[in-house]
Amino acid sequence: MKEILKKHLINFRGKKLNSKYLVLESDDWGSIRIPDIKTRNSFLEQGLIKNNDPFSMYDTIESERDLDKLFDVLSQFKDQNKNPPIITANTVVANPDFQKIKESNYKYYFFEPFTKTYSYNKGSENAFKLFNKGIDEKYFFPQFHCREHLNLTMWMQRLQNNNSAFIRAFQHNCFSIDFENHFNKRSNLMASYDYNSEADLEIIKQSIHEGLALFESIFGFKSKSSIAPCYVWDKKIEQILQENEVKFLQGSRFQNSPIEGGTSFKKIFHFNGQKNEFGQYYFQRNCLFEPSLNHDIDWVDKCMESIAIAFRWNKPAIIGTHRINFCGGLEETNRDRNLILLQELLKQIIKKWPDVQFLHSAALHELYS
Repeated sequence: MKEILKKHLINFRGKKLNSKYLVLESDDWGSIRIPDIKTRNSFLEQGLIKNNDPFSMYDTIESERDLDKLFDVLSQFKDQNKNPPIITANTVVANPDFQKIKESNYKYYFFEPFTKTYSYNKGSENAFKLFNKGIDEKYFFPQFHCREHLNLTMWMQRLQNNNSAFIRAFQHNCFSIDFENHFNKRSNLMASYDYNSEADLEIIKQSIHEGLALFESIFGFKSKSSIAPCYVWDKKIEQILQENEVKFLQGSRFQNSPIEGGTSFKKIFHFNGQKNEFGQYYFQRNCLFEPSLNHDIDWVDKCMESIAIAFRWNKPAIIGTHRINFCGGLEETNRDRNLILLQELLKQIIKKWPDVQFLHSAALHELYS
């Protein structure tokens, strides 16, 4: 009952819509995480990652096979306008260029477009062709997640200080290991927009400016939205995004706002259609489909309940999910199980709400603005 009440509270504020709109938002496309099974098992033995972290166990860069199987599921369904379910693919447009960083003796940071990262990962060499196919066939609509899913300042400091754990991970072209101390508010270094000084903020500002420019050069259009990695951002980040023509902000139930000198985040609640001082809209995910995170939960039933509550309040159903649920490079059975669940979820949605309309996030923003 407590969880159901929370779902109602998420939906009761904000503009109501007359139709049933459903949006699928999925994060982390293009980003590296754990390179391969051999590396994962080695990191587990060394204690660099934990086996109770699903992202360490399952998350890796997507392959051609992953995209092909995902699009196959999406192609089986159409809404009342004959449109397939479309995933807002929040894309990490760059990854560290490990070779160049090493050649500088860790003194300077370099990055490469995610399309280059595809080119030398086995099974992903032609993934960008599949990515574009998904865009053309309206299964994928890319938006900007970040330049790289990494706190650059903290990572480079640890490399320059010869931190043994991060140096070992670096040798495997990896940065996503566990890291806990009082300087870091999370258990890893994945929160790109967490910062402790104005110098840190300048590095973030540059990454956003360059990342959005890279997004446009890759896809041929500007990203209207962004979602902060790990939902960590503050007003200064919003202003930087606004200066770079980002019109709305995707998010989860809460924003994690950095507190200067603090050891935790300030939790800020937003509602769909809320505007900030820069004229940007907030859109919050009011449904979840994250079967990789807990195999004991009935994610289809849980998500259907959330969709029903959103529609009861005449609000769009915005389903949050992650790339981890659809990539099989570390464990194919996890991907295949989740695709069956996605297929069942879409089947039940069409059956219960035949008048549903599938939208990507930018189209939803147009309805509100």
